[in-house]
Amino acid sequence: MMGAKEKKVAMSEPVIPVNEVFVRPEAWTQVPTDASDTIFLVNFRNHRDMYPPFGIMYVADALEKAGFRCRLFHETEQFVDELVALVTQERPLFVGFSTITGPQLRPTIEASRRVHALGIPVVWGGVHATIMPLEVLKEEYVDFVVVNEGEETAQELALMLAGRIPQNWAQVAGLAYKQPDGSPMFHRERPFIQNLDDYRPRWDLLPNVEAYLIPSGPYKRAIPVYISRGCPFRCGFCYNEVVMKRTWRQHSDKFIIKQIEWLKEHYQIDAVDYADDYLFGRIKPMQRLVEKVGMPWSGQVRVQLLKPEFVQWMAETGCQWVNIGIESGSQAVLDRIYKDQRAEQIEWGIGNLVKYAPHIEANCSFIVGLPEETAEERKITFDLIERLAALSPNVRCSVCVYMPYPGTPLWPKALEMGYVPPDNQEGWCDMDLNRGNTPWISDDEAQVMCDINDILFVGRSQGHWLLKPYYALLRWRWRKQYFRHYWEGWLKKRLIHSPLRPFMAWLTKKLVRFNPNTHKGQISEGADLLGLDNVPM
Repeated sequence: MMGAKEKKVAMSEPVIPVNEVFVRPEAWTQVPTDASDTIFLVNFRNHRDMYPPFGIMYVADALEKAGFRCRLFHETEQFVDELVALVTQERPLFVGFSTITGPQLRPTIEASRRVHALGIPVVWGGVHATIMPLEVLKEEYVDFVVVNEGEETAQELALMLAGRIPQNWAQVAGLAYKQPDGSPMFHRERPFIQNLDDYRPRWDLLPNVEAYLIPSGPYKRAIPVYISRGCPFRCGFCYNEVVMKRTWRQHSDKFIIKQIEWLKEHYQIDAVDYADDYLFGRIKPMQRLVEKVGMPWSGQVRVQLLKPEFVQWMAETGCQWVNIGIESGSQAVLDRIYKDQRAEQIEWGIGNLVKYAPHIEANCSFIVGLPEETAEERKITFDLIERLAALSPNVRCSVCVYMPYPGTPLWPKALEMGYVPPDNQEGWCDMDLNRGNTPWISDDEAQVMCDINDILFVGRSQGHWLLKPYYALLRWRWRKQYFRHYWEGWLKKRLIHSPLRPFMAWLTKKLVRFNPNTHKGQISEGADLLGLDNVPM
């Protein structure tokens, strides 16, 4: 990810062996100072995303262990003004932002600019900053980037900023920084944390844990937890190939059970969502763990796992829903993205799930617009989605649009096909899972496709007979891959944003029957815009 100039500068610096810089903070001789001991950690979210901000929850624990006091903020873009006011008032040691590619970067950039203007150091971390640290540091408003796992890098950075130990940015593994002339520098990544139990997610520092409770089947107080890091697979589109290097590590069973018992005691949770990138990195040990926890659960699986006996085990242990990354129905596409999955396994696996555990909700995700994907290959995927949805109302199929990530195996092919990366961080804000992120996918048509997908195959709504022509038109568009001239969507949005909105909400409740068996809420028919996304139908 370094340009030629940065590589040359990096090579001219003295190389410090990793074993000389990987030092725990308690080993440093610290000097008392008058610097602030308060650190702000911020994760801007969208309006629908209420998964706990695990990244900053873990980093906060590491910083508190090093003697600092952390405040966590997990808010939407409307919080920027309040955040800047708090920074002005409290003058923290630094403000750390967890970053993800897409629209959530906009408030991060605005807040970073304003915080930097106050003379407070700005630190970026998270997936987005990790995959392009030198590009991020070209922005005047970012002072440091914490690359990959942030716990121990953040500790050393904080101790140096506070003046408790001598400042030597080059000595901090996992830290990208600016040299005196302003040029970005990054020497080396920090080794992965071998014992994940060294740090815990600080639920107690979140202002409102209740906000993260989600429905899961008949259970109303499920909560997401992270028990592992990484993924052992090699999907060519995924950031895990760059960030976690195909590794998979987990907390100890004792640690996990203790965390879940704490959440049961303090928040009366009645189910667990294992929110890891991949739950079954080690199949038998993770099955035993789920049994030890003994609570209704959900998590990520692959179709290869869905053998009859495994599905029966899922049902017996209280599984309520699973996320399954299917990506494509075309074997040629699956092979090009290194999915290591046979196309025939898809309907076989979902069929087993429907047959042996029909109550379990299957959330199947697909990606279109992958490099070299043809219209014929995409049609195979669209037809597969229809067949899967026909198996059961509990099968949901969401389609996302390919987003090129620097350093991933598909990145060179995307560049070869004409993709031009943004030349600044603002450009990355326009990327999203429902946008035309590459030259070979129309942005307008991508948004229409995703809207129709949400209605037909995610929300799984059904309309009154008066709406049959509308649903028939949507299905015709889907089957023909015709996403131009979306006049019906335009009309719907005009009515939703007109004085007729209350009437539209009433009419929607009367004429549209939403599928209630989902933890995702009412997604289709503009329900969120009408204020119906959390209203029982």
